[in-house]
Amino acid sequence: MSTMDTTRDRAAAELDEVAARLRLDNRALLRVVARAHKAGMRQRAIEKHLDVSQATVYRLLRQTAENPKMLEPTPADIIDQRTARQISTEQMMEQLLNWNFTFGTVPKVGGVAADAYEPGSWDEVERAFYRGQLTEDELARLMDKNKDKLEQAARSA
Repeated sequence: MSTMDTTRDRAAAELDEVAARLRLDNRALLRVVARAHKAGMRQRAIEKHLDVSQATVYRLLRQTAENPKMLEPTPADIIDQRTARQISTEQMMEQLLNWNFTFGTVPKVGGVAADAYEPGSWDEVERAFYRGQLTEDELARLMDKNKDKLEQAARSA
């Protein structure tokens, strides 16, 4: 491997780490703004603490109001924590191996499949694999642990 390849690989790893931290920080921002608002803080007070515009606070609150599930931990959070070097591979795998995954579905309207897809938490695992955040061995362990659910999801598709 050439020095240029090594330098490029190192740069790619740094980009991946920073991207993971950004995703984690964005999720943390959503959560803390929602908690502050729920605790009775007004948007103007939140704005001053964060040094962002009131419009940004409003947008964040609207996002969480429209989709409260955004505030819940996800497999992507766990994988990003490992990519950002906040937890070890062992800690990530322990959490993911104990995760109760959901699997994407195509909703039916009047018995007819809609032209839509509702993702499940397993989709985050697949996305992380294709993004290079999980190795083939890690994915295989997760697939083996969830074999029955994966087969059931495939049959119902």
